[in-house]
Amino acid sequence: MNTQNKIAALNEVLNYAKTSPFYSTRIQNLPLHSLEDIKNIPFTTKSDLREQSPFGLLPASSSSLSQYHESSGTTGTPVSVWYNEKDLDEITSGIATCGASFNESDIVLIRFPYALSTISHFVHRAVQRQGGCVVPADSRTTITPMSKVIDLVKRLNVTVLACISLQAIMLAEVAEMLGLNPKKDFPSLRAICTAGEPLTPFRRKLIEEIWGVPVFDNYGMTEVGTTMVDCSSQQLHVFEDYFHVEVLADDFKTDVKDGEIGNLVLTTLRKRATPMIRYVTGDLVQVVEHPCSCGRNRSFVIRGRKENLITIDRKSFDMHELEKMITILPARRFWSAGKINSHLYIFIEKESKDDWISSGYTDQLKEKYGVAISIILLDKGTLYDRSDDLSFGMKAKPHYFLTTQETENLLKMSRSEGAN
Repeated sequence: MNTQNKIAALNEVLNYAKTSPFYSTRIQNLPLHSLEDIKNIPFTTKSDLREQSPFGLLPASSSSLSQYHESSGTTGTPVSVWYNEKDLDEITSGIATCGASFNESDIVLIRFPYALSTISHFVHRAVQRQGGCVVPADSRTTITPMSKVIDLVKRLNVTVLACISLQAIMLAEVAEMLGLNPKKDFPSLRAICTAGEPLTPFRRKLIEEIWGVPVFDNYGMTEVGTTMVDCSSQQLHVFEDYFHVEVLADDFKTDVKDGEIGNLVLTTLRKRATPMIRYVTGDLVQVVEHPCSCGRNRSFVIRGRKENLITIDRKSFDMHELEKMITILPARRFWSAGKINSHLYIFIEKESKDDWISSGYTDQLKEKYGVAISIILLDKGTLYDRSDDLSFGMKAKPHYFLTTQETENLLKMSRSEGAN
């Protein structure tokens, strides 16, 4: 979409959004004459969405509603989002451009949660639109524990597995516990599609090494649905016709430059049932302005949630940086990190009883980052309970960033057990 068309689309959606209770007093001085003019409109925050849910963001002229979703509400009032049929079609069309290229020969097992979440329903719809078959193996039900999922993948000749990246690693371990080799014993599997958490290049490499198939990522959130997908070259591109993207420095005024990390702010370019105007996602992203082999000129690297940053002496560690540290280690599947005072601790579950980490490597990290860093190996099962299928699956939500108390508890445990 060229600049003039984008300005026209923004003016149309802003006039439409103004008919909602929330945006009625926040959007002034229309029309916009340049893309810079949008910066005169206040940001929309997660707390705004909580306060306005469930109906405050619905424009008076919103077309008939087709689907409702909301966040889990674990941190307070859930965020409500409504979609009409056109919204769903546009999101589905976007997902269908993913490099995994769903087709009529596919049997796709969807391991995302279904209840009130978005990604499972969007992928489900996209697969069927492309003529493929869906196996809805919800990750939040006792009906499909991990061992059942492995059975389904093998017995049904599943061609694509769709799940969060952590589940892809967990499922591989369950397969191994059942005596199977993920790389050899699932010959029909051709791709894995991830979503729901940041996929670093280091984790992508790990999953591909384990399963022997390419991994394609989807980025989005409950509030706006899917906004970016990997192309066939595994580069993440935004749906340019559906979203206006700002990546801002921490002053939330300055656009970051190519290669820099900034705060992702999204505005929907369509008259959605729930329009989002300058929504502060809370995610840190890196912009890459470089021609991709797919023909697009801009891609994004998702660095993680800003609230999860571990900052020590003005040095910040996000998920991307932490996984970069551990990617060369013998054990790297399951980890958590936290800090005590000015000391960074990275805890990793052993994958073999012979796993060990040289003090020389941690010395290198200390010199590189200028902070005290310890990498501690823990016994298998310390971070994620494997006592039964449900514990190592439905109940095992990603938990990478530790509170100080959790860090102290793991440190105390490692010392009592004599861990490396």
